[in-house]
Amino acid sequence: MNTWKRTVLVAALAFSTANLAACSKSPPDALQVPSKITAPVMQMGSQNMAAFARVPGTVTAHQQVQLSSRLSGYIRAMSVRDGQAVKAGQLLFEVDPTEVLGQVQQAQAGLAEAESALTNARSNYDRFKALYAQQAIPEKQWDQVKSAYAMAQARAAAARGGISTAQSQLRYARVTAPFSGIITRKFMQNGDLASPGQPILALADTSQLEVQCSVSGILYRSLHIGQQVAVISDGKSVSATVLDLVGAADAVTHTHLVKLGLPADSTLQAGDYVSVEVPVTRRQVMVVPASALLDRAGIPGVFVVDAQGIARYRMVRPGQSTPEGVEILSGLSAGETVVVGNLAAVNNGDHIEPAGVTHG
Repeated sequence: MNTWKRTVLVAALAFSTANLAACSKSPPDALQVPSKITAPVMQMGSQNMAAFARVPGTVTAHQQVQLSSRLSGYIRAMSVRDGQAVKAGQLLFEVDPTEVLGQVQQAQAGLAEAESALTNARSNYDRFKALYAQQAIPEKQWDQVKSAYAMAQARAAAARGGISTAQSQLRYARVTAPFSGIITRKFMQNGDLASPGQPILALADTSQLEVQCSVSGILYRSLHIGQQVAVISDGKSVSATVLDLVGAADAVTHTHLVKLGLPADSTLQAGDYVSVEVPVTRRQVMVVPASALLDRAGIPGVFVVDAQGIARYRMVRPGQSTPEGVEILSGLSAGETVVVGNLAAVNNGDHIEPAGVTHG
């Protein structure tokens, strides 16, 4: 190839390369025009909110009892089971009354003997009374007859009382429910030997529930009878009423027992673990509606509207949830405006046309 052709080829390649480079360049970015979005906004302000201390609590039945027998004997006729509902007066179990029946028979025999002795003493009394009236016997002998008659009367009365006591024990052979409720536990079964005072069944009235918790002296002094406090379970809050405040502190834990009454429509069950919010003091906080709080790439934030009406996404640090919304610990200042609705349509840099302004 001669020099001229080589020069032409190099020039052609250079021109083609320049054209390809020019074609590969993308057009300049188009100017982003912010959208105009209509959305409700809120002007932030501080609120006076109570601070709370959370203490653990347990849901229990307001009325509960452990049933036992006053007799010794083998258990029989127990047909109830754990979790069974029973009515007041329903038979729960019986205790074999063989031993008590023996005591009744023994008392009856004693009464028969005492009444026989009383009959003899009364006969002597009547006979010697007539003799003494006739001055046929000395006064000392008459005093002895009177004393024997009085003693026979006392022994007969004691024997009658012994029968009444023995017969009354038979009533305790049949144990019935003192109130309507649920059998929460069976300590013994049919055939077990019962002893006086030994628990056999546990009964609870679950129609009335309460929460029991232990609080420090400072929290105890912030509570009063009839006060409403929040009980938290599985993220749900239930309003409870302070029923009892035990003034004497526990000698070991130095805490006070507090009992709270739950409403009848509560979904809590006896034995549930809950948290009790005890108010401590009041403080100034800022609260936004829960709907205003967003999560962008794991970063919680809100859209703040600046003086030009432009929405800017701002990272915030949320605190506890309240009935009014979510407490904001940092990231917002009083007087700033926050978008609280139509957030799905809002993007960073959009112009916000307020649909309504509320004050937080």
